[in-house]
This record gives sequence, C-alpha cells and structure tokens, in this order.
Amino acid sequence: MNITKDGLILFFTIIDFGKGSKVLRVCKEMGAIASTIFLGKGTVKNEILNVLGILDVRKEIFITIVGEELEDKLYDTIEKRFHLDKPHHGIAFSIPLNYCIRVFEDEKYISNPEKKGVKEVGHEAIFVIAEKGQSEDILDAAVEAGSTGGTVIHGRGCGTRQREVIFNIEIEPEKDIVLILSKMEKTEAIVDSIKHRLKIEEPGAGIIFVMDVTRTLGLFQGSN
Repeated sequence: MNITKDGLILFFTIIDFGKGSKVLRVCKEMGAIASTIFLGKGTVKNEILNVLGILDVRKEIFITIVGEELEDKLYDTIEKRFHLDKPHHGIAFSIPLNYCIRVFEDEKYISNPEKKGVKEVGHEAIFVIAEKGQSEDILDAAVEAGSTGGTVIHGRGCGTRQREVIFNIEIEPEKDIVLILSKMEKTEAIVDSIKHRLKIEEPGAGIIFVMDVTRTLGLFQGSN
C-alpha cells in the first residue's frame, strides 16, 4: 500500500488499561504501521473517587502511524468499537507527520505537512519531560493555568550528561512524561505556568514541546 499520496498522521488513543491491545488489532486490520502501547495514568477530577482515595486511573496510550487517506475511517471505527463518543470512554487525537522511515524496510515515506483547515480543531498537544516525581507539580501548574488534567507516561532518559554511578553501575534517571491536550488559547498560559514551576531555564530541569493537533475524538466539556 502506498501511503505517500495523502501523507501520514500520528494517531493517539488514550484508553482504559487492558483495551490498548484491542485498539492495536483494529488498527492493524486497517493497515496501520509502527504501532506501540505505553502504560500511563490519567488524572481523575471526580469528587466521589477522590473521597474513596482513587486519585488516578491506569491508562494505555496507543500510538500508531496511518496514511491520511485512512484517517476518517479509523476515527469512525474507533468511535463505534470503543464508544469514544461517550464521556469517560477515552480520547483520540492525531498529529501530522512530516517524515517517517518504515522499520525493517528500505522504504521512505514523506508526508505533505500542509494543514487542511477543515480539520483544525483548535487544540494543541503539550508534552513535558521532567525528572521522575514531578508529574504532580506539572499537572498542578497546568490546572492553575486552565487545564483540566493530563496523562502521565513513565520513561527513561539517556542524555549526554554524566549519569550517576552506584557500585560501578551506571543508573539512567527515570523520567515523567506528561501529555496535556490544551485549547490553543490556553496553551501559552499553561506552558508558562509549567515553565516557571519547573524552572525550565535551568540545565537538566526538563523539556517542553508543543505539537499541533488536527483532529480529536472523545473530548467533552471538562476534558483537557
């Protein structure tokens, strides 16, 4: 299948734990490539759950690459199979890709990065990478600036700075990766709030980057 004609999109689904593999099967059936699943946790803004001491919910973050010509069909299928048109069933969003090399093949895919105004939905994806344990500070800072929450993904960094050595064993510092979907008019304030909370101008304090979102599914009033 030649997917260079209409470009590529990076398709995200954030869904309850255990459902990521089901989304994976659906996307593979439709011709998606380079799919992967990350474990994470989503913040909960629910008074009853907070009273019960349940402050976060395990999530699976599914990421795949599909040809832009499959985007409409993929959204329709995911919506119907996983009921993302109803609150609290998960969210999906997509980001245009400029470039991708398919693993294990000598094929190079180059997308058309031009935006299509009909799909612009006024949201942006804010990614924050910081030291482990800072996710709560990041989310608190984001909420103070108008966000309603986010999703935390745990990872490991491998930068060029010298790593800590314990008993002659190099330890790679673990990282918190926070993903926040923001309305465009709130993005600058959210980023500034996080930047000041993390003191991002200091070396090694963290990284913040923002990407355009061309389409979303599952965002309702009160969703970030």
